[in-house]
Amino acid sequence: MTKNRRDINSLSQTELDDYIHAIGILRARSAADPDDPTGYDFQAALHNDMFVGPCEHGSDLFLPWHRSHLYHFEKLLQESDPPRTADVTLPYWDWLHPEPTGKFPPAFALPGLAAERNEVATDLPPDTLEIVTQETDQGAFGGYPAAHPGGDYGRLELGPHNYMHGVFIGGAMGDPSTAAQDAIYFSFHTFIDLLWAEWQRRNGAPPLTSPDHDLRGFLSQAKHKVADFADTVALGYEYEYTDRLKSAFAVPVPAPVERTLLATRPLSLVSAPDFATQMREASRAQFGLVAAPEEGREAVVRLDELKIPLTGSYLLHAYVHPRDVPFRADDAEFADRYGVGYAVLWRAHAGPADGGHEHEAGHDHGGRQPHPHHPSSCTVRFDVTAVLAEAPEALGTHVLTLQYSPAPTGTGQPQRPPELVQEVALKDVVMEVYG
Repeated sequence: MTKNRRDINSLSQTELDDYIHAIGILRARSAADPDDPTGYDFQAALHNDMFVGPCEHGSDLFLPWHRSHLYHFEKLLQESDPPRTADVTLPYWDWLHPEPTGKFPPAFALPGLAAERNEVATDLPPDTLEIVTQETDQGAFGGYPAAHPGGDYGRLELGPHNYMHGVFIGGAMGDPSTAAQDAIYFSFHTFIDLLWAEWQRRNGAPPLTSPDHDLRGFLSQAKHKVADFADTVALGYEYEYTDRLKSAFAVPVPAPVERTLLATRPLSLVSAPDFATQMREASRAQFGLVAAPEEGREAVVRLDELKIPLTGSYLLHAYVHPRDVPFRADDAEFADRYGVGYAVLWRAHAGPADGGHEHEAGHDHGGRQPHPHHPSSCTVRFDVTAVLAEAPEALGTHVLTLQYSPAPTGTGQPQRPPELVQEVALKDVVMEVYG
């Protein structure tokens, strides 16, 4: 029988108590034996620990891996204390919409779900709904296969997902090596899964790429391949939408756009010194845009091999504006008029050899080596087509400004770590012109 996953704010007190009760049982198992695979700590380690899992990021495995993690965790909750827990499902946190009061749903302040987080008022990511309802390319939405030329992270991950982890939520969720220690992880990623399920529904559920790929950490399970996690109903669950979600998704699906790459043009820094020095000294760098072929209909700026940082997370905002218009990112009018997008570089899930974190305490890894994880760099694209639409000659007179800002501390305090800005590095900046 198919079970419904529901908004955590829609749960009755009894349903919420049963969910917390099931989590408590898994936590008690870990307290008795940290290596119990049915305990909370081991399940968190599937995401956090470089030896036990870890999670997949930066490819088309991102969404199936996390769907698998949620599925197997939910089964443990249901089996923890039946019949009381038999119908427990993972509640989603709808972070597409702000809470009526406070920053997080009230349930996450209850014993069993509470944790230290960033309580400072923070804007939600601005583009989540647009990515789900307007992006029709599967790779651009959810990530590309490892062998795909010029593609790695999908927009949902490199934007909203990373922003929520590293900027909005903070606390343990700010670091991939600790994220699943906070129970909010499961409701946060359940909503990511809902967004993916909605995208699949809207776009005719195209076949998954890399269907035969094994999902790391789940090889002992009957379901452990990407293809096993293509359909939520086949897995025994579906999502119950609130009225506001129904309204948000009640927009037409755009027709897929066929386009041809006409030209790729390198962009150069407007002035000396080099990119890294400009970032360290001014937290921004400017590149001159170049004229496009007359037949070009779309223009995209591509950042090649942008380094994934090890020491922290940061935001990179992009603006396209006339050379003679001073850069004023703190001016809302300037940002609204000239902003062309953002990316969040969530700190790499690195092992000790990479200068990262030791594996989770309590787990005996028997001398095994950590699994490889995040790619060391990513490709970022910013659509600047609007510049073409406003003024076809603009690409010869405008500049691209990339602005760096570090993510706040886990509790939301501003920071400017010098070691982090030194990791802001890329190979090339180019403009792709499509017809």
